[in-house]
Amino acid sequence: MSDALSIFTEQLYETWLPEFCYAPHRNYSTDGFVNESVSKLSEFDATWFLDAVKSGLVEEKDGFFTAPQSKAKEQIFWEGIKSKSPRPITLWVEPVITIGALARLNKEYGWPIERLGMQSKNWAFDMVGYDSDLEHEVLACEVKKQIKEVDDLLHYMHHYSGLSPLDIEPANAKECNAYRKVKGIRHSWPKVFWALGPDGYGKIFHVARKEDSYFFSLVLVDESALNHGSYL
Repeated sequence: MSDALSIFTEQLYETWLPEFCYAPHRNYSTDGFVNESVSKLSEFDATWFLDAVKSGLVEEKDGFFTAPQSKAKEQIFWEGIKSKSPRPITLWVEPVITIGALARLNKEYGWPIERLGMQSKNWAFDMVGYDSDLEHEVLACEVKKQIKEVDDLLHYMHHYSGLSPLDIEPANAKECNAYRKVKGIRHSWPKVFWALGPDGYGKIFHVARKEDSYFFSLVLVDESALNHGSYL
């Protein structure tokens, strides 16, 4: 196990898991934690998550993590079926990636932490970067735990971005999720959309709106589009 994963695992068992399980509104046994679930986390994502915590970019209390521009409280554990005792608890990789991405935007791309938040105001995206007014979402990021999930999301987003808004959302779960991201873009019109997966895998797009219509295209760009200076 790498140094980052070792440190992450140690802190998980010593701090984050007990605080999550023993919080008054939960009162779970830590014995229910599925140890194998940690193996799904990459060294890359563990490193950046640890950076976010160590740097104080997120605050943790009772197993919840919050960022400055966030009303949402993120947890890094998934709660299994209630009927089992002890209740199964697994590591939830997506929020770990999301929290690590905050650190990446802050350290690698120069974003002030006070302009970053987890969960957009309409809950369409996992992470957002705000304009100086702290209202307009200029960067939207959606996180997936698997590379295939990222690619599937983008496949359907490319499709629905060129269609008129639907009266009824798609029945297929993957299509519905992607369509909701398209709706989210049409609501806030960020400049950049970042689809992010595990181990640093991701694709970055300029949101090219067609005049004042609902239609837009996602134009693939390089990582320089994540630089905070691009939004000044």
